[in-house]
Amino acid sequence: MTDPNRSLLAAWLRAIPQSRHEPRPLYELPETDTMGLGLALLLQTWGAVELSHAGIRATSQPAYYFLHSLAAWAESKDEVIQDWSEQYGARADAGLRHGASLVYLLESERLARNPNATPIRFTPAAQILIVQDGDPPRFLCQWDTPGGAFQLIGGRQRLDHNYVEDIRHTAIRETEEELAGQVSYEHGDFQLNFLAEFPGGKRLSPSFGALTAYHFTFFHAYGFKRLTLGSQDRWLSREELLAGITVDGKAVRGSHITILEQHLGYPITELPSSFA
Repeated sequence: MTDPNRSLLAAWLRAIPQSRHEPRPLYELPETDTMGLGLALLLQTWGAVELSHAGIRATSQPAYYFLHSLAAWAESKDEVIQDWSEQYGARADAGLRHGASLVYLLESERLARNPNATPIRFTPAAQILIVQDGDPPRFLCQWDTPGGAFQLIGGRQRLDHNYVEDIRHTAIRETEEELAGQVSYEHGDFQLNFLAEFPGGKRLSPSFGALTAYHFTFFHAYGFKRLTLGSQDRWLSREELLAGITVDGKAVRGSHITILEQHLGYPITELPSSFA
């Protein structure tokens, strides 16, 4: 049974808004007056202290010096982690250099201990298939620097406290942005045809490091006159998408294509060309 005090700490942490949302006053966080205990529970979560009716103490000599290191950091002008952006992605070998890598280490350990671990992030995403006719047909992909892989055109649905972006608008926005403003849906440069939507399973996010549950909505974009590819763009075959690697050895994220084809009832190579 979960310790109710640890559940309280989890609720308090989860009540802190993300960076893209408005700040929330401390007094609005649940049971904020108990956070003296909360800090102790946080240290217990790290395994650094033991709590009993007698009080609190370090669990070991290394744990004791961990506490003193934290104290030294607290007294310094520096922050332990200075980069909490998603710019560099999550890498297991980055240590404390970037926050996403710390999250990745924490989440990968949690998943290793419990394969059924609950995701801490839910991400609805739009994926857009832009098809170049040929033998075989090819699909426009773009290199994702934080993730270190090619992926289909698309991205995350925008969500906020009182706003949920229509997933079709997500697809339109991502198509316009990732094609560097070459096309405008409003001006009739392309159209979208809904294909399917489905849960995309869970995995460690290459951008944030968080164990993430994905939900994909696929569209087929068509009606383009022509496109000029950027340096990060490439046409990839269905085989490369399914294999997860390009012919020259670059990583590709395309495992969800198999699920898409199950929903469609036919391979994506049967989709018509995206060009008029």
